[in-house]
Amino acid sequence: MEEIFLILVGVAWALGTPLIAIMALVRTSGLRAQNDRLASELAALRRQVAATAAQPVPPPVEAAPFPVAPVEAAVPPPPAPPFVPEPEPQAEPEAIVIGADLPASPPAPAPPLAIPAIEPVRGGWEQRLGARAFLWVGAITLALSAVFLVRYSIEEGYLSPEVRVILAALFGFALIAGAERMRPRDDRVSQALAAAGVAALYGSLLSAVALYDMISKVAAGGAAAALTAFAITLSLRHGILVAALAFVGGFLSPAIIGSEQPNTPVLFGYLLAIAAGTLTVIRIRGWWVLGWGVLAGSALWTCVWMLADPDLPELHWVGLFLVALAGLFVWASWRRLEESENPAKDVLALVWASLAVTGGLLVLAIAQDGGAQTAGWLALAVHGIGIFAFSRWAPRFQFTAGLAPALSLAALALWWWTGSGVAAEWNDGRFGWLVTGFGGLYAGAAFALLWNAARPGFWAALSISAALSHFLFAWYVLRATPGIPWGLISVGLAAPFLVGAERLVRWRGTMPGATEALGFLAAGVTFFIGAAIPLELNREWITVAYAVELAAVAAISAQLGLVTLRRLCWPLLAIVVVRFVVNPEILKYPIGLTPILNWMLWGYGISIAALVVALRFLRPTGDVQLVRAVEAAAALLAFVLLTLEVRSVFQPTTMMMPDASFMERATYVLVWGAFALAALWKTRLDGDLVALWAWRLSGGVAVTVVLVVQVLVANPVFEPADVGRLPIVNGLLLAYAVPAAMAALARRWIDVEPDRRVDLLVEAAASILAFVYVSFEVRHFFDPGFERRGFDAHGLELYAYSIVWLLFGVALLALGFLRQAAALRHAGMVLVCIVVAKVFLIDMAGLQGLLRVFSFLGLGAALIGLGYAYRRFGFDSK
Repeated sequence: MEEIFLILVGVAWALGTPLIAIMALVRTSGLRAQNDRLASELAALRRQVAATAAQPVPPPVEAAPFPVAPVEAAVPPPPAPPFVPEPEPQAEPEAIVIGADLPASPPAPAPPLAIPAIEPVRGGWEQRLGARAFLWVGAITLALSAVFLVRYSIEEGYLSPEVRVILAALFGFALIAGAERMRPRDDRVSQALAAAGVAALYGSLLSAVALYDMISKVAAGGAAAALTAFAITLSLRHGILVAALAFVGGFLSPAIIGSEQPNTPVLFGYLLAIAAGTLTVIRIRGWWVLGWGVLAGSALWTCVWMLADPDLPELHWVGLFLVALAGLFVWASWRRLEESENPAKDVLALVWASLAVTGGLLVLAIAQDGGAQTAGWLALAVHGIGIFAFSRWAPRFQFTAGLAPALSLAALALWWWTGSGVAAEWNDGRFGWLVTGFGGLYAGAAFALLWNAARPGFWAALSISAALSHFLFAWYVLRATPGIPWGLISVGLAAPFLVGAERLVRWRGTMPGATEALGFLAAGVTFFIGAAIPLELNREWITVAYAVELAAVAAISAQLGLVTLRRLCWPLLAIVVVRFVVNPEILKYPIGLTPILNWMLWGYGISIAALVVALRFLRPTGDVQLVRAVEAAAALLAFVLLTLEVRSVFQPTTMMMPDASFMERATYVLVWGAFALAALWKTRLDGDLVALWAWRLSGGVAVTVVLVVQVLVANPVFEPADVGRLPIVNGLLLAYAVPAAMAALARRWIDVEPDRRVDLLVEAAASILAFVYVSFEVRHFFDPGFERRGFDAHGLELYAYSIVWLLFGVALLALGFLRQAAALRHAGMVLVCIVVAKVFLIDMAGLQGLLRVFSFLGLGAALIGLGYAYRRFGFDSK
């Protein structure tokens, strides 16, 4: 006992000495600074008094006398006889001065002297080293000696576990007491002492239960809750560091303490209490950064709970915890939202994150549970209704209302994705009731909240989108279930929105924003009614319904002047383009076996007509970007329609096959070229920018296919092709001659093209295609079936190439002279040069007899004639 007593005394001395030294140092430093300040002020006053005494006093200023007119002496009457001597004149009286008997005025006060700046008295290096450094080093040394003493006592077994825990707790309370004593003198020192004290208390508690098993886990849990509450309360006096330690210690305590039997309500009740206390301090002090820690800790514990027990037997407690946690975050930030119209970004982000994270955790819990427990769905519904209420009464957070239907759709989608393949976890009927309940709940709540709201249009749009999204998702999941009248359901959903629109018509003049809300409701009614027929038919008509909806939205927005509603055209347009252009499922649609007059004509044709109707209403609005986007979409759909119709003609039953024959590719080129010419003609008429780009893109695709594929890669010489047996009128005419004529026609209309490089490309394409056509016609004349591989030729065929190429070159030169087109003359000259090279390099060796003679004779005559023509017509006479 004596050894233990001595050890305790030593520990108390070792721990108390540095604390007393620190307190004395702080207090002495404060007194020394105060004495220095008083001495400096006293010295300044003495200097001021001395300077005032040495300054000469100015003489008093006398008041100027006020002059008074002198009093003249009275003149006596003339003397009577006898003679009386004349009296002597009296002396003139002194002037009377007003105020002469008053005391002199005091001298004017001297101007105040400038007080010299007081310089603090600086201590020398000896004072700093001896009075400060020695104390700090000594305090640290004593503290280390105490630590070493305690460690030595533990290693030698002098201190029992109970004594160690008690000493740690006493040390923590001593630090907190010291913090209270130091708080009036130095806030930072008091905060550090309080934080250290809280850490010591947590260490003693966790050591008692985790290391030494001194108390039961139930008692330890209660003690942890009490200690956390004490630390949170203490943080109101000693700052954010203490609050952070309280939060960390409180959230870590359950993991360290543990439990013999997992108890979900106790665990999450404890976590909710800690979150409530921390958020209360945050609400009072504004320490919003701690809110992120509370959110992260709560999310981490929820994930740990889900991983620890995948069956989630007590989901209702966790759901209640998450809903209450979201409410606590809203409550903690409510004062800040009321104080300023523009709350800080950290508050906005924290509220958004808390609502999204708590809702996301509910979604994950429902998905892991397989949607079996009703408590999870109820918690999600209560969470969503709470978000709606918060968004309605805090207009700055109105967009958070969109989280509610998004979370319900996410929960339903995850449940369907994870459980649809497992018969035990999936129920079509339960899914139908849930999707109907959530869609109806949020649609009805949003419609009820739009009246007299800050932005009724937002709530009307949210009501429509909630009903529409849940309805379409239900159709997608249950479309294979027989007996569901989707068209009738769609019409039924349009009815309540039609009634709401009729009521809003009466309120347009009295409720601000009613017109915008009316526009969204009218658009929703239009879509539900327009979708009824496609839903009763097949899925391929859904996109047509979107196109019709786009026209309806454009008409309603134009008639009511609603810019917000007009923006809805963008997503509708994107859906139509994606589903009709890049959707490979189109090739699997039952289009029918009738060429041209099939589903594609009606589906794409009705959609294009709907876009044209939308343009009629959009052009007067002045929304140039949207108008051009709709025009481009209409042109793109027309291009795709023409392409698919060609495909249906050649391969009506194998639309998905990636291969295409020679004549099918030739038809593509013709159709695309005709589309490009039509776009170019429209550009010439009104200078439409969309038509200009349609000409460029479609013409570029046509030129690329015909030059790269039809000429270089897959021509009839390299790839067998049935072009017919007739000369001239055969497949070669369609594959090469007609595209060459189209290119020549485009060259005549291309004056509206600002890029001159396009002129050269079109001219080159026309010349190349014409040359290829005449060459392949020669080959077709001698080999109608293109049975011979390669470009090998002999005899008359070899001579025919020279004659045809020469005639073609001469024709180009003549046409160039007639039209004064240098490009045609240059092309003709190049072709003639090719013929010259062929005659001298190939025909000289490949031809025999008269054919060789005729080859050289014809070439020579042609060259002489061309030379004469150039001298006669090609140059100026000068």
